[in-house]
Amino acid sequence: MAGALFAGLCLILSCFLSGSLAAPSFTSEPGNVTAEVGGTALLEWQMNNDGASQLFEIWRKLPSAGLIQRASGGDAEPFAGYEGKFEIEGVATLKILNLNKEDAGQYEFQATYDDSTVLDSIATLIVSYQPTITDVTASPVPNVMEGDDLTLTCAADGVPAPTYTWTKSDGIPLGTAVADTAAGTLTFTNISRDATGSYTCSADNGVGDAQTQDIAVAVSYPTTAAPTTPTPNVTMKMTDAPTPAPSAEPKPTGGMKTSGKPGGRGRGAKPQKGGLGTGAIVGIVLGLLALFITIAVGAYCASKRFGPQQEKKPDVVTFTKAEENEAEPLKNKDPENPPEKSDDKDTSIIKNGEMEDVPLKNAEEA
Repeated sequence: MAGALFAGLCLILSCFLSGSLAAPSFTSEPGNVTAEVGGTALLEWQMNNDGASQLFEIWRKLPSAGLIQRASGGDAEPFAGYEGKFEIEGVATLKILNLNKEDAGQYEFQATYDDSTVLDSIATLIVSYQPTITDVTASPVPNVMEGDDLTLTCAADGVPAPTYTWTKSDGIPLGTAVADTAAGTLTFTNISRDATGSYTCSADNGVGDAQTQDIAVAVSYPTTAAPTTPTPNVTMKMTDAPTPAPSAEPKPTGGMKTSGKPGGRGRGAKPQKGGLGTGAIVGIVLGLLALFITIAVGAYCASKRFGPQQEKKPDVVTFTKAEENEAEPLKNKDPENPPEKSDDKDTSIIKNGEMEDVPLKNAEEA
């Protein structure tokens, strides 16, 4: 019987203690809340007061900024500078209006009761917004040599973190290039000249529209010089041999090359390409050169033959006596009495425009 009495006493004591130890508590908390830029966020707390009365409530943005507060039975009062930004709805719901990026963070709710109970809870607000591409770079540089390695990197700001997609602007597949959708990189190993072109990075996180930006890549490579046809050395020898007359045999026409047999195309004729061959060009050059030399030689000979010559007039003209006698009829005014011929060896000279007879010896001295 003593044992039963002790058990009943313990039951009564436990009931009394449990009733006296009951205190207010949270029945639900916001945890993590996500809302988009420009929208409204609701951070909702629910409590069980257990007969206690609330004295005071306050909402803060950590680390320490007070936003809005409410006394028991009173209206919510925003702190200075936050009017129109924060409101209280229902039991303990914090309403944040016109969200922006800076509103993201941790929010604290604290409630004080008349039994000295203080409830404290923290919620996290995530503000999502569409990505904005901040930079697109090439490492080491966008202009590389064929065979080098190249990495394109696309960076964007957005919540949640965007995923990246790379495409070639001309629609050609990326080939061996490796794209990382999380890091935003496009890596080329041993790049080829076909990789030259413009590449587009697209960043998307499901909020708003995807954002894009381009970057140009240029791949340089050594060029191979085209083979050249050497110009034949032509040696021309001028001879006195006459130029052979052209053959009367007609040459083949119609772009065909004959086998060398006269009178037709012959067996094995091959079509010729349009335009003059090397032999024809050399023949034209030789012909023009020969014509130029012929003209030059003719001009030189003509200048020697018909050029001006100097005449030398003798101061004294001598005649023998016989020559004078032959010329005498021209001097004699009486043709009927010609002068007698003389075997004398005297001669005449013209001196100062007058003819004088002088002995031969004197004429030689003169």
